[in-house]
Amino acid sequence: MQPTIGKFVFRAGLLGVILAVAGCGGDSSRDSSGGNGGGGGPSAPAASSLSGTAAVGAAIQTGTVTAECADGSGFTSTVTTNADGVWSGDITSTALPCVLTVTGGTPSVTLRSYASQAGTINITPITDMVLALATGLADGSWIATPANWPDASTIASKKTELLTAMTNAGFTLPGGDPFSTALAVGDAWDQVLDAIQEAIDDDPSIADYNALLNLVKDGNLGQFPDAPEDEEPVDPELPANLNVLTNYAGTYTVIGNGEGDPGYCASCGSATRNHARGTVIISAQGDIDFDTDIGFTVADIVEIYDRTNVATDRRVAVNYGQSDSDERVRVYLNADLEVMEIIHDDGAGATTRALIQEDSTDPEPEPGAELLEMRNGVAVVHDGKVWALEQPFIESFMASTAKRQIRAHNYDSDYNTINSTPFNGDDLAWAQVNVAHGNLGTQLCGQSTGVSLLTVDYAASPVVQKTWTATECELYVDYHFSNGATEGRIISATLSNDKDDEQITLSGGQFRIFIHTGTEGEAPALADEIRWDMTIDSGTREMRSGHFLGGRPLLDGSHPDHTLKFEIQAGSNNNPEAGEYSCEDGDTEVTLKMGWVTVSDPLFKFQSANGGSCTVTVEQNAGRKYVGTYTATLMGPSNGGGAAFGSGLGTGDIELPAAERTLVVHGKFRNFTTQTFHADNGGDEGALGEETQGISMTIDDGNTHFTQGERFQLASEYSSNGSNGYFSKVFSDLESPNNQLRMVWSNIPMQVGSFTCNTDVGGLKPTMSLSTPANIPYGATYTQSGTQNLSEGASCTINVTSVSDGVVEGTYIATLVARNMGPVLPNNDDAISLSGEFRYPYTP
Repeated sequence: MQPTIGKFVFRAGLLGVILAVAGCGGDSSRDSSGGNGGGGGPSAPAASSLSGTAAVGAAIQTGTVTAECADGSGFTSTVTTNADGVWSGDITSTALPCVLTVTGGTPSVTLRSYASQAGTINITPITDMVLALATGLADGSWIATPANWPDASTIASKKTELLTAMTNAGFTLPGGDPFSTALAVGDAWDQVLDAIQEAIDDDPSIADYNALLNLVKDGNLGQFPDAPEDEEPVDPELPANLNVLTNYAGTYTVIGNGEGDPGYCASCGSATRNHARGTVIISAQGDIDFDTDIGFTVADIVEIYDRTNVATDRRVAVNYGQSDSDERVRVYLNADLEVMEIIHDDGAGATTRALIQEDSTDPEPEPGAELLEMRNGVAVVHDGKVWALEQPFIESFMASTAKRQIRAHNYDSDYNTINSTPFNGDDLAWAQVNVAHGNLGTQLCGQSTGVSLLTVDYAASPVVQKTWTATECELYVDYHFSNGATEGRIISATLSNDKDDEQITLSGGQFRIFIHTGTEGEAPALADEIRWDMTIDSGTREMRSGHFLGGRPLLDGSHPDHTLKFEIQAGSNNNPEAGEYSCEDGDTEVTLKMGWVTVSDPLFKFQSANGGSCTVTVEQNAGRKYVGTYTATLMGPSNGGGAAFGSGLGTGDIELPAAERTLVVHGKFRNFTTQTFHADNGGDEGALGEETQGISMTIDDGNTHFTQGERFQLASEYSSNGSNGYFSKVFSDLESPNNQLRMVWSNIPMQVGSFTCNTDVGGLKPTMSLSTPANIPYGATYTQSGTQNLSEGASCTINVTSVSDGVVEGTYIATLVARNMGPVLPNNDDAISLSGEFRYPYTP
């Protein structure tokens, strides 16, 4: 297997590295035996072993392998892949069949396989594509419903279809089964995996493996990319490390002659000749056309020396003689591995220094300069460069200590490095600042004050990570409130690491968390998923200025988990009538929560109840859905008698004057949304499969929440049975709890026939309802004084075509109404019409 392959290679490694660091300090006393701890109980089922190789051509190293088995169980212990992608795990003997999934690791990918019996099971793009073809789904969502899993014969059939398509596309496939034949480094099946990736790279119509997977799952096997053609054999006389040179292939414009040592070439020497032509060309084959009458072919190369890791003399040296005294070309690079200068020595004393670009390293920032562009984050300055890391966060276990630990990561949600500028020759993974409570101004390194970093060397094998901790440091804390905001600077720091004796220094830095600046100007009208907005009339350190939209991410570099939570109470009734309410009445209140999040709520509260004031106006109320406006003066917490939390102050915190914790705001609110919900797969999730349990839902006439013509699929829930059906769909792009579409059917006669909603059939009056993430329910009927009534404008007909083999199925058509809610919806449109198929369990 090759260590890296094409588009399967992500900037991985951080997954294993970071989780290893983040996992420190956990509870290790937990019993891992999996037993009940008591005697006399039933004996555990015998274990079966599964093992295999996870690979994409490159072995998937340190990936996590999970088993989701038909009986709901999985592996009896955590399973990870080794350096060769090999893994092994035990399941109970009664668990099979199981779906196997590998995630994370290096390269970081998600692939699936299927085990119907114990033994060898590989996890590769081939097994993944077979399952996608068998299920028609590429995202693995089918795994959640074992009743819908393809059986072994279906998988075997689809495997044959895929391998036939690959053969037709020119792939040479070895004997054996790609699922169960032992897969080893460099063997025939491994070479097929390499060829698949090369075929993707060669086909401009297929962007990456995910595009191929989607093509396969839709059954488009005739479009499988052609197998790569056999490459010409590499000339055995060429240097084995030729790529060290060809990595820098291109045409370079010469802007002058190099002089002295700009910091990257301690051994450049002095030029004795000027470059004449003005360009230097390095070909993809390794030829170098240095200047007029000075050129070399790749066959002229005697040796290539990779010196790109020598900080003060970073270069690629290409020798055309037996020693450094003979003719040679040197390509000099800066710390970012960009070509700065190309030098030719003729071996007879003449040297030409062709300057390609001036070193554009930014000057070291002035003391006190803004490094975070007024956003939240942690910034550090080292060797004249600035790393500004956003989305800072605080570990929840730090909530009760004398210090605040502020950390920011230098990688995204897929564990790709964001700022790849080398930090001391490695990748910077995260930076952290510890700030002691109750101490504004200068803080020196100590038990509660400090600076730490994590760097990673991906070029090393195995990957090397270093945790750097400040032995000396000086911070200046401008603002700090334990449940609110923190802001300050790193004046200087000296750090040592846990791997060797090396030390580094930081010449500056900055940190900021829970300080929010909104979008400039007045908030727009409430629309889509927005339930409230807030415009700041007079701000504080935590809430500076501008406007904020509830439900939208903060745009100030804050961590995604750091949200503003707004609450409003108009009078004593949860269903307030239209009218004006005042905080003076004792039942009306406006609250903004922000800052440190524990469990579910931020701890820092700006409240009218803290001594502020407010006026809340409910402008309209229809069917318990209301809209309104508010103005409020909100007060941040005082010491509250010295309580550590909830009041807003931690032990040792400084009491803020009232003027510095007074927030004046105004805005709009409502307890529903008008957003439109779209079906996946471009608006069509397809018809109900032959054995799928659930309902399809085609929108025949939509409104603000649904688009006409789109088709959804809602899966049958576990509690569905006979007269009562429960169906749901989770929107992956919405946040819980407002992310579920759910339909409920009640009183459905279990007999073949056509049944109209609210018409009595043997004591059953059928009905259906649909709840949405918008907090707007649609239904066919309503109940009043114990009597079920048909809603005005609503109707539904349920056609039961079969009640057998433990399943009820058929079709339906309905018009559902958001009863009494039309006045608050766009165009007063409170109805949707829909139709589809259904199938769900029936146990007599």
